[in-house]
Formats: sequence, structure tokens, C-alpha cells
Amino acid sequence: MQGLFDQEMHAALQQLLDETTEALQLAKASPEVDDLAATFAIALLKVGLATSFIEQKYPGFAKDVEEKRQRVLSALIPKH
Repeated sequence: MQGLFDQEMHAALQQLLDETTEALQLAKASPEVDDLAATFAIALLKVGLATSFIEQKYPGFAKDVEEKRQRVLSALIPKH
């Protein structure tokens, strides 16, 4: 990540990714479904923010992520 962005953007992305990781780790320890849903919501929000942040410097990044997500989903669905 360091080579793709200037120092300020690298630091901001690192913070977002650290917060995402923290939310996912809290999700593992969630004692209730509501807690699990809240930590997932935070993690998804942080990933979305990071994607939007990168999109500012690399237009088309979010589209590329979505296309890759769709390919992964397609690969997971059994073919008859």
C-alpha cells in the first residue's frame, strides 16, 4: 500500500483498515446477534469508506472491486 499512495493517504487508509480489523475481531467475541450485526455494520462501513477513498485516486477501483466480488460469488454458486 505504501507505494500506491502519499504518506497522508497511506496513514488514513491504514487507520480505516485497522478499525475494520478491530470491528471484525469484536464480532468474533459478540455474545448477541445485535452485537454481531453492529460490528459487521461497522466493518462494512469502514471497507466502503476505504474503497471510496481509493476511488478518489484511482477512478474505477470500486467498479473493479464489485466485478471481482461478482466473480467470486459466481464461483461459489454450484453449477448444475
